[in-house]
Amino acid sequence: MSIGNRMNELERSSIDLAQTDLATIDLEQPASSPDAPDGLPKSALIGLAAIVVIAVVIPWLTIESKKAQVIGDLQQRMRITVEARAEVISTWLDGTARLADRLVESELFRLFASDVDAAGGVIESTPQVEQNQNSDSGLGIALLEQLPYMERVLTDFVISADFVSGYVVGKAGVAFVTSGGAAPLETQQAKLALSVLAAGDRQFGAPRAAAAGLVMDIYIPILPAASQTDQAAPVGVLIVTAPVAVKLAESLAPRPLAPKGEQLHLVHMTPDNGLIELLPTRTPELQSLAGSDFIPGHKSLPFTAGSSLDGTKVAYARAAPISGDDFWAVLEMDRGAAHAELNTYTTVVIVAMALIVFAIVAVFGAVWAQLRSSHNRMMADQFRHLAAQIQTQKRFLDSINGSIADYIGLKAPDGNYRYANSAFAKAVGRDSEDIVGLDDVALFGQGTADRLALSDKKALERAAVTTFNEEVYLDGKRRHLQFSKLPFLDEQDQPNGVVSVVRDVTELVEEQQKRDRAVRQMVTALVRAIELRDPYLAGHSRRVASLAVAVAKRLQLSSEEVSTLEIAANLSQLGKLAISRKLLNKPDRLDDSEIAEIRKHLDHAASMLRDIDFELPVLPTIYQMHERLDGGGYPVGLKAEAILVTAQILGVCDVFSARVEPRSYRAGLSNEETLKILNENKDRYATRIVEALRDVVGSVAGEKLLAGLPANET
Repeated sequence: MSIGNRMNELERSSIDLAQTDLATIDLEQPASSPDAPDGLPKSALIGLAAIVVIAVVIPWLTIESKKAQVIGDLQQRMRITVEARAEVISTWLDGTARLADRLVESELFRLFASDVDAAGGVIESTPQVEQNQNSDSGLGIALLEQLPYMERVLTDFVISADFVSGYVVGKAGVAFVTSGGAAPLETQQAKLALSVLAAGDRQFGAPRAAAAGLVMDIYIPILPAASQTDQAAPVGVLIVTAPVAVKLAESLAPRPLAPKGEQLHLVHMTPDNGLIELLPTRTPELQSLAGSDFIPGHKSLPFTAGSSLDGTKVAYARAAPISGDDFWAVLEMDRGAAHAELNTYTTVVIVAMALIVFAIVAVFGAVWAQLRSSHNRMMADQFRHLAAQIQTQKRFLDSINGSIADYIGLKAPDGNYRYANSAFAKAVGRDSEDIVGLDDVALFGQGTADRLALSDKKALERAAVTTFNEEVYLDGKRRHLQFSKLPFLDEQDQPNGVVSVVRDVTELVEEQQKRDRAVRQMVTALVRAIELRDPYLAGHSRRVASLAVAVAKRLQLSSEEVSTLEIAANLSQLGKLAISRKLLNKPDRLDDSEIAEIRKHLDHAASMLRDIDFELPVLPTIYQMHERLDGGGYPVGLKAEAILVTAQILGVCDVFSARVEPRSYRAGLSNEETLKILNENKDRYATRIVEALRDVVGSVAGEKLLAGLPANET
């Protein structure tokens, strides 16, 4: 029999049965004639029925409480995961957009845009323009003469920043400067550029498929020349088209230790409210979601359970916005996988309680058989024995009830409690017997009682389980409680009370808050290290991270080691933020004291990251990245196997990137020259790691990764 059927039977039972106190049943006196006992005493039958009812109620309440816990934990975990993924993508998009700051903040670029704006937002060789050439404004032919230079500047910027194309649009909705090889400006791009020009805020366009894969347009307003405030009206809009396929594909990759059934989707809402899913690793990259305009888990329904985006399964969903209100990350969890633990728990509870009930019924049956053929005295002895057994079973059930950590209470329609388990009584500082007859005002105070009364009303109106969280002061301490309430129905299926199951989730809430703080600390460190201080360090860290992850995968390292490398590489240059920029950018070679000062960046990184719990050996990997196999590294001088393999990979990729990148005192080496140097130093760098790096550099992905370096370096 299913739990649902059992609860239907329970609801059809009279609530008066739940008030029966087994201790008051008089089992010492036989109910029928001692000479011819026709059956069990009436009190014994009532006690047996009460035991059966309790054996149904307790498992059901326990299972419902477990279900609420599982769903609550799933909701918290999915919220953290999808918001973290969305934050990473948003941070990356913001960082990509900031690459254009050095162009739009250039006074030369602003001056040119201001002149074009004064000319009406276009550059044309017309008589009017020729007349303007002779005016004090400097318009006309002078602008045409500047145009080739500005196009070259824009083209160089697009190439160096690894963008696909670039445009500068004026108030006429026409691109008066374009990068080399850029396609003609589309109508939709011009329309959005004009809206950015009017609003003055940076915007992201809709992802779209292009020859280079998925791309996204970034619209940045250009302020007038010599403007001292961001409130000035823009004179133009810079449009850069950024490739996003690789980064979005990385974001969609399953995270380490992800539970079975978890899947991340990226969804974009079109202007006509249709939904398109982004599939950067497939063809086509954009796929319509059957005309649906509903994002599961969006802001009005932050956590939902229903059909998945592709309509093939039932799943839980949680969503987080990435950029504005039309780009979302949607995390789905297969409902069957999410309920696997709950199904096992339900089976164990039902089997255990079924065995207990079977044992009790068997005892009653044996006693009844004995009574039918026994003498009065023997029958009385048997009844006394039966009473002792019932008391033993009652104590056994009481011990089970007393061992349940959840607070269980039964409240009458008038608001007074008719039953409370020992956990409930202990939490409110009273005895179970003293709680009977009291209401929520006496137990929790007027304010909390008013809120609980509303939840009682909802449970009775919905005739279903109502779950919510509430902050309650117990014994002078603030506790976070999770309430699950359901109506208790009489024989006419009318509400005759409310059953409450309460779980103390204070530790879970506090642990969740702790994890949130850790995530914020890590994001703050990344933003500080990669985006706000030194663009060169950020580019170096990203290149090292991509190479290190590719090498680790080629060496078939575990997912934990790959994750460790990705985080450690991105944070590897963090300690250099504590080093003088003058020293880092010194054009001459460093002396011994200056080298020693720069080597302190590992200690600075350790100081910054010490309090962040990554649950992975991130900090040891960073700290050992400059150790070498022969013991000639720093800061400790570790040798061979004493160095983490993640640190060895990070060290090789860091040296490679540093060699191929230019410095103020030298040009960058070629890939082959750098690999040759690494290969010749087998006593310092592991051969298998160097060979794996050679394979990565020679691959298509490696060539694309290194394509952004100046031509004389590669």
